[in-house]
Amino acid sequence: MKCQYCENNVDLPFRCPFCSGYFCPDHRLPENHACPELLKVRTRTPTTKEEYHPPATEGKPKTPQHETLLTYPFWFRKPGWTSSTEAVHLTIGALIVMGVGLSLHEPIFSWVFSLYQEPIIFLSLALIFTFIFFIHELAHKAVAKHYGLWAEFRLSLLGVLLTLLSLAPTPLKFVSPGAVIIAGVGDKRIVGITALAGPMTSIALTSLFFLLYFLVPYDPLALVMLKGAMLGAWLALLNLIPFGILDGAKVYWWNRTVWAVSFASSIVLGLAVLGFMLY
Repeated sequence: MKCQYCENNVDLPFRCPFCSGYFCPDHRLPENHACPELLKVRTRTPTTKEEYHPPATEGKPKTPQHETLLTYPFWFRKPGWTSSTEAVHLTIGALIVMGVGLSLHEPIFSWVFSLYQEPIIFLSLALIFTFIFFIHELAHKAVAKHYGLWAEFRLSLLGVLLTLLSLAPTPLKFVSPGAVIIAGVGDKRIVGITALAGPMTSIALTSLFFLLYFLVPYDPLALVMLKGAMLGAWLALLNLIPFGILDGAKVYWWNRTVWAVSFASSIVLGLAVLGFMLY
């Protein structure tokens, strides 16, 4: 098993009593793995040593924060919004997704020729595909952080392999090299909303690029907008499949009506974009 903080392999990992994660000996203590639960442990009755005794406040009412304020005999690092590990995983994932998106444009063996003949079109496609992937994953992360959860993107070995296979000239593409890993306390609603954030963002981007396709007068650039819309629609549809670790399974678990509406929306939008691509 891997340590959930440093990702080193551990034969006998330690389980954190706060967040229930598994860590190596160096990161087993909550303060050493930036435990997200330490900041929220405010429900148990404080012991005598933990009680707050404000000086010279006799006769003054206590504030709500004084009633349950706990202190710890150690310092711990408050988790930031991102980390160097996540940045590396996101960069690799974005490059892989960019490659799959470009394979929708033309086969991989003609990329150098295309870059030479149509550099603006080729680079525009690369930037749009990378942007769609980043926004999809960061939407998950932003919602999870909003609810006070720890969230970071991590590559998946199986996901990377399947996505790399999609570089081949095949009609169906698998675009999911990893996922945003979430830790903390959350109910079905929080988990469902966090999972739904990515596909809904992709649906919104698909709608935007589809609209730009009709507004952009320059034909090659309009085609770039249409292919960006196609990738966004496919990314939303694929992730909304209610299976395994995909977003759709969590949304379906939370609210079947919301899942059905979002899944149907991605299908309708995807078919509309596909129709214009085949026209």
